[in-house]
Amino acid sequence: MPDNIEDLDERRTSLRIDLEAERIILAWHENGEEQTDDGICIDLARHGMLIEYKNSFKVGELLAITFNPDNDKKHMVKGQVCRTTYCKPKSFHIAIQLI
Repeated sequence: MPDNIEDLDERRTSLRIDLEAERIILAWHENGEEQTDDGICIDLARHGMLIEYKNSFKVGELLAITFNPDNDKKHMVKGQVCRTTYCKPKSFHIAIQLI
């Protein structure tokens, strides 16, 4: 195993943008009702993104993610959960494939 994380091969073929923990709004359906909550976007790429949220999501679950929710530059994208990783109590990293 490499001693330095920079020595690992990057599997992504598109540029990744580090958003420095930008606040986002997550929306999903649970028991037939729409749920919304704040999350944090860690990074964004052409086909996916990585977010941090206090709970996990099931693989395959659909999410709507809103950037800049409190101003006129508000923008929403939709995606599907492809991986959830436990980090620490009340902190999960969730990989999302944009659709």
